[in-house]
This record gives sequence, structure tokens and C-alpha cells, in this order.
Amino acid sequence: MLKAVLDTNFLMLAHQFKVDIFGGLGELLGEYNAVTCKGVVDELTRMQLGKGGESTAAKYALKLLKLGRIEIKKNEGGVDDWVVSYCARNGAVACTMDRELIERLKKEGVKVIILRGKSRLQFA
Repeated sequence: MLKAVLDTNFLMLAHQFKVDIFGGLGELLGEYNAVTCKGVVDELTRMQLGKGGESTAAKYALKLLKLGRIEIKKNEGGVDDWVVSYCARNGAVACTMDRELIERLKKEGVKVIILRGKSRLQFA
């Protein structure tokens, strides 16, 4: 089954733009398994301690992770490096809004899903 790797900022979109990321991914991919890494969980945990909209979005993203619909993998090194290598090794689709990461993924031939127009998911 196809895997969709969710980055920190992609998980936060659910709250920031009131987007059903799981439904949108289902429309684009059909059946899929959502995956992220421990580094993303750590980033969200740090971000939730702040104040303002980013903190609220991070808290919401952590709640999404607790629903159990997202498999959390161990990672060595940085999150971006893990996303690139995991997607390239496993034929997974990356879900991110990070421009630099998108460019790295495209160079590796990895398909990327982004939010377009603050309302819908699409391939970059």
C-alpha cells in the first residue's frame, strides 16, 4: 500500500487552514498509510510550548497523531533528511509545504503533495 509521509508543517495545516488532510489525501491517493517520524513529534512538542497560532496548530497536530492513524517511525539525524531517504527508499509520497525540502524531493524523483489555495491538496 502507498505510504504518505507527513512533515511537521503539513500536519499543522489541518488546524491553520481547517483542511481535512486525511480526506484530501484519500481523494488523491486512494488507499494509503500515513507515516511520520519521531523527529516530527519532537518538533511539534517543542512548538506547542510557545504562544499564538503556531502553538495551537502544533497542539492540534499532536492530537491527530494520538488518533493512531499515523505510523511513527524512528529517525536518525534531521527530519528533512529522513523524509527524503524514506520516500526515496520506499516509493512513498511526501506531504510538505517546505520549499527547500520540495526541491530536494523532486531531485530524488519523489512525488510531493502540497496545499494549494489554502483549501485543497494537490501534487506539486
